Amino acid sequence: MGSIYRTMLRKPVALGLSLLPSIVKPARIKRILDILRYGRNEPTAQLPRAELLSLAVAPDARGSGVAERLYHRLATYFEEAGEGAFKITVGDALAPAHRFYTRMGAAPAGRVEVHQGQGSILYVHTLVE
Repeated sequence: MGSIYRTMLRKPVALGLSLLPSIVKPARIKRILDILRYGRNEPTAQLPRAELLSLAVAPDARGSGVAERLYHRLATYFEEAGEGAFKITVGDALAPAHRFYTRMGAAPAGRVEVHQGQGSILYVHTLVE
């Protein structure tokens, strides 16, 4: 996420306008700063460089296989790009996401705290054995 935020910082006016609703909410700014720090604090030595940051499906499309198709397409993209694996960080409280990523073939690889006091599990999906 850090590289995404750094890219956004290159367009400060557009960033400022999109963040305007959040600026009045300090808790959101703190969460953004947590995410910026996250990449520096994770145990990166054994983790893949490629990362799935988020996967979201509209409520009316859930259960239709859309998430599975998106996930498999991303895995194919990473494999074609020469990545041997990719990582996923999932907050402890997101039980459906844990079940989904496990079902897709990702395996728990460690723990991290992105937001203070809120644990997350790091998953790794290996593409090339």
